[in-house]
Amino acid sequence: MVVAVPNIHGSDNAVISGSIPDLYTLRYSITDAHSSAVTSIKISPDQTKFATCTSDSRINIFDISTGKLISTLIGHTKGISDIEFSPINSNILASCSDDLTIRLWSISKQKCIKILKKHTYHITTIKFTTKGNILISGAADETITIWDINSGKTLKTLAAHSDPVLSLCLTPDNTIIVSASYDGLMRLFDLETGQCLKTLTYNSTSHGTATASTNDVLNFPISNVEISPNGKYILSSSLDGLIRLWDYMDNKVIKTYMGIDGQPISEKFICGTKFVTKTVEPKIVSGSDSSGMLVWDVNSKQVVYRFKQTDAPVFEVDIADEGKLLVSCSEDGRVCVFDLDEKYCGTKNLENTRDDTPALSD
Repeated sequence: MVVAVPNIHGSDNAVISGSIPDLYTLRYSITDAHSSAVTSIKISPDQTKFATCTSDSRINIFDISTGKLISTLIGHTKGISDIEFSPINSNILASCSDDLTIRLWSISKQKCIKILKKHTYHITTIKFTTKGNILISGAADETITIWDINSGKTLKTLAAHSDPVLSLCLTPDNTIIVSASYDGLMRLFDLETGQCLKTLTYNSTSHGTATASTNDVLNFPISNVEISPNGKYILSSSLDGLIRLWDYMDNKVIKTYMGIDGQPISEKFICGTKFVTKTVEPKIVSGSDSSGMLVWDVNSKQVVYRFKQTDAPVFEVDIADEGKLLVSCSEDGRVCVFDLDEKYCGTKNLENTRDDTPALSD
């Protein structure tokens, strides 16, 4: 069932709070399209549809304007961890699964057009390069694999971590892969050579270091990484319940974000994050274990917006148009689509940010 919500305040027993409670308006929520946890949600590059994947191995495609189910893609035999649209073709979707396969799908034909196999344990995360010809995957087998999509062959396999790889992102110029792992490390790899350029881990005395020292290292698993639009900053989510903003070229954490009243953001689940740069002051949006969807002001580190409909964890968020459009998905199968209030949109993000606010976009 698609639940249309013309006025978000007080609807569906939702909790809306923060210093900017009208920052986003719920366009609609979908409550009955999934019979199991929705593990990932992604908006197509042309912004006409979005895709969801579930722990029961299904992929659903929805019309973004109406919430109508367009098609269901069936082929994986186990739960799906991640999905990605091709950046150059909104008809092509990639998915990765606990069944040890990556599948490429034609949405219009509702069929799998290619299967990629190399990993030896659950595949957790995938990312396309901006040209759409290369796909990068990370898995619980502790490796990162770089795929040529046209041939279906592997270009490189990187022995990346000593524990499962949980998240990947790419710098905007596609030169560097950033990986996050259960081993508590972030690593930066040169995409072309596969060389590890840098290792980042949080250190309680130096507040971020470029070397993995065993002294005073808090090896909380890093569950998610996201790169800023200008490629200068990394946002890392750790299972100590905090989100950190890294100036990774300077090897240090410059901002740390906490949940409502200092509560942990995510200690149990992998909860996605995104940068919102459509607003005059840049924001960060994230899912959480139990607080719903949260939005922080990058500079003040304050939660400026919170939306919570149920106690279920919000696993993933995605944005389009720099955050003007926002979607989320939850463990209880709920999907929400939000619109940024026009009055908070800023057309000159960099010029309008305060001097001490990191510039996130060029």
